[in-house]
Amino acid sequence: MSLVWLFGGVLVGLLNALAMSAAVRRLTPAASAKGLCWITGGMAARWVLTAVFLVAALRQGAGAGLLAFGGLWLARWAAVGWWYRAGNKNVRRNAWKP
Repeated sequence: MSLVWLFGGVLVGLLNALAMSAAVRRLTPAASAKGLCWITGGMAARWVLTAVFLVAALRQGAGAGLLAFGGLWLARWAAVGWWYRAGNKNVRRNAWKP
């Protein structure tokens, strides 16, 4: 049962990363007010989702809460690594082109 909280944390963390990526993709210089609404609205939704998940895990015990937090942490670092590799591929490929 305790591994469910770890996998749940990873799932919530991946949902957070996908929502953040979708909000950033919607940003355009022409629609700055609309982009700000997407960013702040998405941030609030991600915080609420994460808080509800962590509170539910902590109600089951400290171990479940730590596993849920660990899953969130693992998903966040996986997303950061993925974005870093994806961004660096584009930089290296276009670095020597005029």
